Amino acid sequence: MKGLKTVFIMIFMAGLYIPLLYGNVQAKFELKAKESTICFQCHQDIKDGLSSKHVHQPFRQGKCTACHEVHASKHKGLIKSEINNLCLRCHEDLKRKMQTEKVHGALRGGICTDCHLPHSGENNALLVKPEKEICFKCHKSLKEFANKSYKHQPFDTGSCSSCHNAHVAKEDNLLSAPSGQLCQQCHAPGCNVGGVSITKYTSQMECVSCHTGHNTNIKGLLGPFGHPAFLDKQCIQCHEPFVEGKRVTTKESGMNLCFTCHDKKTGNYNEEDVHLTFKDNPCTLCHDYHASNKKNLTVNEKSLCITCHEDVNQGINHMVKRFKDVNCKPVKERECLKCHAPVHAKSPYFFKEDSDVIKTCATCHEREHKIAHPLGNGVTDPRDGSTITCKTCHSMHFAKAEFLLRFDRNRELCIQCHKMP
Repeated sequence: MKGLKTVFIMIFMAGLYIPLLYGNVQAKFELKAKESTICFQCHQDIKDGLSSKHVHQPFRQGKCTACHEVHASKHKGLIKSEINNLCLRCHEDLKRKMQTEKVHGALRGGICTDCHLPHSGENNALLVKPEKEICFKCHKSLKEFANKSYKHQPFDTGSCSSCHNAHVAKEDNLLSAPSGQLCQQCHAPGCNVGGVSITKYTSQMECVSCHTGHNTNIKGLLGPFGHPAFLDKQCIQCHEPFVEGKRVTTKESGMNLCFTCHDKKTGNYNEEDVHLTFKDNPCTLCHDYHASNKKNLTVNEKSLCITCHEDVNQGINHMVKRFKDVNCKPVKERECLKCHAPVHAKSPYFFKEDSDVIKTCATCHEREHKIAHPLGNGVTDPRDGSTITCKTCHSMHFAKAEFLLRFDRNRELCIQCHKMP
């Protein structure tokens, strides 16, 4: 009984002592001043950013530890985690949309601070440079439109975000809305041919099927590339004459209309291609019939191909995330038609250059082609007797190692064929 009493006394004393001890610990580690005040004692240059035109909210509130560790971190700048994960902790809406919508390649393959400053800056959205300069850094091809005769005002003034979302969007080309809705916010439809109004039809169409959103040398921002008959306004080459109040029709239906000018033989037309089953006019599966941003009038394939080949899309996502040095632009940007030509090519993978994978790869990889492992006719894979091509060692979509290799090149790749004695 006496021993039990002693135990109760010890527990009671501990209950009194622990709060005192805790209070001493708290007092011992209490900051001398507000965290931002302490940080700015050394980081005066960063403090000066508080007077900038645009200031990141956590920085304005002096919450340095919202993003930074105070003592040590495995990340540069003592940030708490990998930069994109850190930003998405607060930007939850963006994180959620990234799971279901089209993601900008700059976001998918880069880091937030490629475009945004973390503390403060003079540009909207804390951009590191004016909006147009940032966009042109990657979209170099758009520079060629800068000096065209007819200019779309948002593009000319560098207001890319007037039409595009910079991170994610439901629409192709990251448009903030379908082009038919987006353009009509500023431009009331008023199309006519030879004095006959066809607004009834064009108001229901996607504006970008005829017009560019940038600059062009053709009045009305038509093009910049297009079907010659359309750009020359020779609509009746394909359409029946337009009559007020009557339906707009074409002279022939489906692909028969295209073949009135385009010969099947010269186009390497493959009548057994599975893609021919997808539309009344399979030509329009890949080609725009009025105007396009591409010289060969091909459509934006980023979403088109993924509709059926989602497994390929997921494979590329995984590969790009795992290997930061994947620098094959057609693969990263889903420019499928740079390498493949459905309907026109007869190889199993629809490669463009005479259905030859080696020639297709060599159109971009000239240097690599000159110093490559022996390839082509007469060079066989000992595993199955097939001809060795670029695809023997490289995988465009599902690579397991750097340089889009199927295996690690230090050993595992080579011993697939070269067995050691």
